[in-house]
Amino acid sequence: MHRLTILVLLALVVNPALAQSTDINVSEADVMQAATELAQRYDANYAARDSAAMADLYTPDAVLIPTSGPVLHGREAIRTFYAGRFAAGAGDHAIKVTEVHVQGNGGYGLAEFSATIPNSHGDLHTVCGSIVAVYQRDSDGWHMRLAEPKPAERPGCGLRPE
Repeated sequence: MHRLTILVLLALVVNPALAQSTDINVSEADVMQAATELAQRYDANYAARDSAAMADLYTPDAVLIPTSGPVLHGREAIRTFYAGRFAAGAGDHAIKVTEVHVQGNGGYGLAEFSATIPNSHGDLHTVCGSIVAVYQRDSDGWHMRLAEPKPAERPGCGLRPE
């Protein structure tokens, strides 16, 4: 939980608008619905290996902290990351949102995931873990403003949405 708090505070520093009160009332149910829909779109785009659609799930100035490599800033860097991941054979992704919290005109949450990704030698393996994400609602809908997956490799850890 300490890591979640740090990441949310970082997101608020990076984008103070998230901390400001707005005339838009966002409920926990709104954030849960948005997070769940984004997760479903994420899994569908991952299955389709559509890096442009993956990048569109994020805000234009989003931050993605991948499990390896540099921190990514903006949709173009995120699109390039997913294009490389798909070219290496990544697939079979599943997300289940487990909790969300309201913050300003958006919120943040935790999810569980599983995916098949290449290791440092290029061999595919299944990885599972958790994701912390900051969600933001803007003029064209809900997006992820910040995302950081934290893998916890264990055999046979496939996760399928209910």
